This record gives sequence, structure tokens and C-alpha cells, in this order.
Amino acid sequence: EYKGKEYGIGGGHKEFQVQKIHDEDYWILTLAAIAEELKFRGMNGAVIHLAAGVPLFWVKEQKESFREYLLCEKDVRFKYNGESYHVVISDASIHPQGYAAFINYDGDTGGNTVLADIGNGTMNVAFMQNGKPLAGKIFTEQFGVYQCMKKARNEVMRNCQCEVPDHIIEEVFRKGTADIPEQYIQAVSEVAKDYVKQAFSKLREYGYNPDLMKLYVIGGGGCLVRNFAEYDANRVVIIQDICATAKGYEVLALQTLKRTQNRGKAS
Repeated sequence: EYKGKEYGIGGGHKEFQVQKIHDEDYWILTLAAIAEELKFRGMNGAVIHLAAGVPLFWVKEQKESFREYLLCEKDVRFKYNGESYHVVISDASIHPQGYAAFINYDGDTGGNTVLADIGNGTMNVAFMQNGKPLAGKIFTEQFGVYQCMKKARNEVMRNCQCEVPDHIIEEVFRKGTADIPEQYIQAVSEVAKDYVKQAFSKLREYGYNPDLMKLYVIGGGGCLVRNFAEYDANRVVIIQDICATAKGYEVLALQTLKRTQNRGKAS
């Protein structure tokens, strides 16, 4: 509950938006995330620094406007699942979302690499050298998991004359199977296989060469690649930690705060 209005979260997919600032949905989701974090820590209030992100391709254009959006109200009172919360948002830092997960990866990221962040609405691609994005080699395609979901939904309806709930399709995406008849699994799987083939095709169009470059896949689309793509496991790394991006934001935000503190001491 926020400002006398009640909201429901988790009832379905939010349609893709290039800009997150055009409605209050992401603000409400941010409050829910804050409440979950405070609940985990046994707290009902705190002074917090928000760390969030936008796709690497749009960081320059959207960074400041999204930061202002998250700082629209600094002293916030709301209820979540019946509990009251009071937070003061001291500041917000905005980071490149795919890269944030990549920097937190505990493994060798040297040489020529490609990062594919396959989210709900977009696939964000960054070509990198020794862990650093290459200027002019960052791309965004409106080719996210939700596009695959819609096609799978239609394919099941066409082949099985039945509407399957999205959460069951998501289970097939995540696990490669579900407790449903084989014909349904087959219909969803065929769409998923076609989707990942197209994803790899798009990567090659941008210059991805699996012989010369290691590919790192993050985001919800990673499970689709893992379960339905044909790939060399020695050349393709799927970062499966669903918290990888959030952990990366934390690392980057702490680095920013430390630099700010050091500059303050120096002056």
C-alpha cells in the first residue's frame, strides 16, 4: 500500500518499455524490493542508497533520468504484506545491468569475449576485450524471453487446442520439462529451440565468432540456452545466479561511494 492505494505484484509480465520512467510501476517494484530486503534483515526502516541499472546500450541516455526517477521521493512510508515501512533514500547510482553481472563472475574473463544479457524484453550484447566493453560494439535487440513466451503460448494453442498458463511454460523454459503431457512440452520446446537458434544467429550477425570468442550469457534467457541450444560448453558460460546483476550493482555502488569518500578526505 502506497499513498492510500493498494498494488498487486507478480500477477503477470510487464510489457517491455524502452524507458522505465513513464509510469510508476518500477517505483512500486522498487519499494517491494526494499521491503523484501528489510524483512530479510528484520528491519522496518533504514537510510538506504539505491543501486539499479539500465541496459549498457542506453546508459548514457537514460542514466540521469532514471536516477531522478528513483529519487522522486526521498522520505517514503508504505506498507508491504501488512507491514509498515519507513525509508529515507539518501542517493541512487545507476549502472550497466549486463556488465554488472559480468564483473562479479568468479572466473577467467580475459581475452575476446561477448556478453549476452537476455532479459524479458531485450537481448543486450556487448563485445569486450579483457573484461572491458569495446566502444561501438554494444547492441540491443528487442528479442527477449517474453517474445519467446508469446510464441510458445500460441504454438500450444495451435497444436493442442488448449491454453497453458504462463507459469507452466516458464517451468519448461527453466527445466526443459514439466508435469504436463508430452505433446505440450514438445510444442513449447520447439519454439524455445527456434528462439535460441535465432539468438545465436543475431549474435553472429553482430560479429560473434565462437572459435575466437568466449560467450557469457546472463539473464532469464540463460535457461533457454542451457536447455534448448546446441553449444560448446567450453566456449559458452551461462551465469545462472539469478542475483548476479544485483550483486554486481552492489559492488559498483560500493566502489562509487568509496571514491566519493576518498575525494572528500583529499579535499
